[in-house]
Amino acid sequence: MESKSQKLIVPWDFTSVSENALLYAQKIGSFTDDFSVELIHVIESSGMFSKTKLTKEEATEKLKADTKRIEQELGLEVKPVIQEGNIFHTISEYAFDVEADMVIMGTHGIKGVQKLTGSKALKVIAGSNVPYLVIQDKPREGRIFENIIFPLDYRLNEKDRLRWTIRTAHQFNSMVHMILPHKSDAGIQKKINLNLSFAKKLLEANEIKYEVHNASKRGSFSEEIVKLATDIESDLILIMTSPNLDFTDYIFGAQEQYVIANHAKIPVICINPVML
Repeated sequence: MESKSQKLIVPWDFTSVSENALLYAQKIGSFTDDFSVELIHVIESSGMFSKTKLTKEEATEKLKADTKRIEQELGLEVKPVIQEGNIFHTISEYAFDVEADMVIMGTHGIKGVQKLTGSKALKVIAGSNVPYLVIQDKPREGRIFENIIFPLDYRLNEKDRLRWTIRTAHQFNSMVHMILPHKSDAGIQKKINLNLSFAKKLLEANEIKYEVHNASKRGSFSEEIVKLATDIESDLILIMTSPNLDFTDYIFGAQEQYVIANHAKIPVICINPVML
């Protein structure tokens, strides 16, 4: 168990997925000697998804009532935070300003207009300097994050993302499952093999248990990632978002959004290149 204290941020929109995210925060915090949780509600002042029905005063009172209920029901003290702005930027900016260790965010998946404009979760995460854990359901009973899916690619910064995986595996005593994409290009395959060799050495040096899996030729890599996670009953996927996502990516589907909103509802930790 780590002795380092952790500051966890939970975006709060008064829905069941926010409640699920809070349960994850409590469980994650139990793996440290000290942790704090802040619930942040954003009063959206602009943007195409601006649907705020509560005034600042109403949201403040409702959030205060929730914090009191949470303390009574879960025995957990949480700090209520109200911010005005755009949800796509305000959460990440606040988390960075207060030096949070992680944002734990609930998502309803990709629904309705988001199928055309991209997952709201991915838009909130993109460019953040703080890692996001995106969840859909409540945490399972018992220990969490026993098996971590780590998709290994050919990019140079895979080595940096691997260090995040090791950090997570140490905290939760996890098994790491590396999945390799199928590439017909010999040059790309060589880079993947080099990253795999480095990953094995680093995992072994840190005494992390691991297994290696190869993606099928048939489906997309994102589909293969979720399939493996489902097959082995994994409870966490760790990905890195693509740098410089633009509106085209959101419309036609950066692979990350399908992993984040996966049908199996497996939690996903998202690391951004800007963090490395």
